[in-house]
Amino acid sequence: MDIVVSEMCQIVFSIGKHYTCEVLCDVLDMDVCHLILGRLWKFDVGACYDGRANTYSFDWKGKRLRLISHATENQAKDVEAKTTLHIVPGTTLLTSWKQHSLMFALVIQEQASGNRQSSQDPAIRDLLDQFQDILVDALPPTLPPLRALQLQIDFHAGAILPNQPHYRMSPKEHQTLQQLVDELLERKFIQPSISPCAVPALLVPKKDGSWRMCIDSRAINKITMKFRFPVPRVDELLEKLTSATVFLKLDLRSGYHQIRIRPGDERKTAFKTRQGLYEWKVMPFGLCNAPSTFMRLMTEVLKPFLNKFCVAYFDDILVYSESMTDHVTHLSSILTVLRTNKLYLNPSKCEFVVPRVYFLGFVLSVEGIQVD
Repeated sequence: MDIVVSEMCQIVFSIGKHYTCEVLCDVLDMDVCHLILGRLWKFDVGACYDGRANTYSFDWKGKRLRLISHATENQAKDVEAKTTLHIVPGTTLLTSWKQHSLMFALVIQEQASGNRQSSQDPAIRDLLDQFQDILVDALPPTLPPLRALQLQIDFHAGAILPNQPHYRMSPKEHQTLQQLVDELLERKFIQPSISPCAVPALLVPKKDGSWRMCIDSRAINKITMKFRFPVPRVDELLEKLTSATVFLKLDLRSGYHQIRIRPGDERKTAFKTRQGLYEWKVMPFGLCNAPSTFMRLMTEVLKPFLNKFCVAYFDDILVYSESMTDHVTHLSSILTVLRTNKLYLNPSKCEFVVPRVYFLGFVLSVEGIQVD
């Protein structure tokens, strides 16, 4: 029976997570499958066929890929019997992830009985009691100290200052926005402004159903000179924890609002609502230089301890130690330097419970493709 091919099309397909290709295919009516890879494709990729294992293998972007057919019931049992579970410690697991083999990590954490306070070590509880002044439910209604590091905003020479109208909102949304503005005025984080440039404010819903005020600072960011500061790599931070057995996470309370804006730059942060024009006195969200400024502050404050017994990723600080005795000493040093710099913590987001964690690492094959 002759089959006439009258149409062709370009198809992009993928197999697993590692292989993607684009091929020119003949269009035919068939119900066997959606796509048949023929001799031309095998020639292009240099595929090698293993008749016994019924697999195709080829090199792709520096990796050796092997396409595996659907296993029969008996073959599936054989594969299951050959699957090995390797239990490895945390140090080996953190190193093994760099290999080409596919790896899954199972992390099991014991559930603490009772409340968080009862599961804390007595020495940790006593230490936290000494630093209750920086464990606050809300920032004090005063401006943070004017440190050597502030958020500075430098516009490009000759830039046109934006003056955008406020967003249209429902009456209820305007009322909610004004309530948030009034709270910031009471805390002295913002002040009325007569700035020639302004951008609109808007509301963004939180997970708990409440609202967060955000500033649409895109127009300001376009004319602002960008300052850079390196953000830590997560994989490098994890490597620092290989020998630690005790951990404790600290989270700053409204970390951005604990940094002042450089005097004279407040007018560059002005934003509009239906009720008026306001400008920030502390660092808000949305400005392009805010993340680098905050990361620079955390690095300077924690510089004597970083990569020794603590790591910092923006407003999250992880204290790690090899023993509980060392942990109390390390935590005391961190809390002391935070108190000295008048940086406040959010106790509801701090993990003061010392966890016991076990790491299980094992390697498996993915159905359809295997990376050797």
